[in-house]
Amino acid sequence: MEYVRLGSSGLKVSRICLGCMSFGNARGWMVEIEDARRVIKKALDLGVNFFDTANVYSHGRSEEILGEVLKDMREDVVIATKVFGAMGEKPNQRGLSRKHIVHQAGESMRRLGTDYIDLYQIHRWDYETPIEETLSTLTDLVRQGRVRYIGASSMWAWQFAKSLHVSDKHGYERFISMQNVYNLLYREEEREMIPLCKSEGIGLIPWSPTAAGVLSGKYLKEGRLVVTESDIDRLRPNTPDYKTYIEPPENAEIVGRAVEMAREKGLKPAQIALAWLYHKGVTSPIIGTTRPEHVEEAVEAFEVKLSEDEIRRLEEPYRPKPVFGHR
Repeated sequence: MEYVRLGSSGLKVSRICLGCMSFGNARGWMVEIEDARRVIKKALDLGVNFFDTANVYSHGRSEEILGEVLKDMREDVVIATKVFGAMGEKPNQRGLSRKHIVHQAGESMRRLGTDYIDLYQIHRWDYETPIEETLSTLTDLVRQGRVRYIGASSMWAWQFAKSLHVSDKHGYERFISMQNVYNLLYREEEREMIPLCKSEGIGLIPWSPTAAGVLSGKYLKEGRLVVTESDIDRLRPNTPDYKTYIEPPENAEIVGRAVEMAREKGLKPAQIALAWLYHKGVTSPIIGTTRPEHVEEAVEAFEVKLSEDEIRRLEEPYRPKPVFGHR
C-alpha cells in the first residue's frame, strides 16, 4: 500500500478509502457487523488506513459498526465522517448550523467510540446557513481537539471557492478534501471543481468511483445497460444514479470498452475504472462494498498502468451529463 498526504495537509492516507455506507440495516443489500468486520479486516490486512462514513448512514448504525471494529486500533486509522443530513424530524436536527454541527459531532464520536474525528466533512451545501457560521463552528471543533481536519462533499465549484475564500479571510480552518462524484460515466467535475481542487491543494476522494457498480459490467446485456428485478432496489428508474449511469445511450459503449480492456489485461472491469481514476490525479477513491474480495481487487487496481491511447479509448464515447449529486 502507498500512503500520500491528503491535499496539502500532513495527514497520510492510503490510496484506497473504504466507504462504509453499506454497513447497517437500512436496506436489504446492506450488511451487519460480522460481515462488515470481514470487509474491514481485509482492508486493514491490505494496508488500508482510511475509512469513510456519515451520521446518516443507517441513521448512525454505520458509525457504530465502524467504531466497534476499529476500537483497538484507533491511532492506526483515519476515520472520516460527515454532517448535514436529517437525524430527526425537528427543525434543528439537520443542516450546518452551529447547533446541529456541535451536537452531531458529539453524537458521531459517541457512536464511533472515540474522542476525536480525523476528517469531519460537510455532506452537502446548506442554503439556509451562512458558510461563515459553519466554518467558524468547524474551526472551534478543531481548536478544541475534537476534530483534526475538515473536508467537504458535493457542491458547486463557486460554493467551494467561496468557502476557501472565507477561511482565508477570517483565519478559519480550510477544507483539505473534496468528496465529489467522479467516474468514467460522470465527468462533469472536470469542468471546474477538479481544476479548482488541484490549484488549491485539495485532496480528491471521489465517491461512486465505479458508478454504483455499473462499471463492473454486470448490467451490460447484448450491448445495452439493463437493470434486472433483483437490482431494482439499488438502481431504481426514478433515481439520479439510474438516470445518470443507465439511461444515456453512450454509457453502454463506455462500459463495453472497459469490459473489453479488462479482458485484454486479465483484470476486472471495475479495476480498469479505478485505474483510470488514479491516472486522473485522484488521491483516494472511496470504495463501497460488502465483499472482502472487492477490497482486494480495488487495491490491485492501483498497480494497473494505462497508456494515453487506452485512456483516450475509454473516454472517447463520453457525452456531457446533467449535473448530479449537488443537492
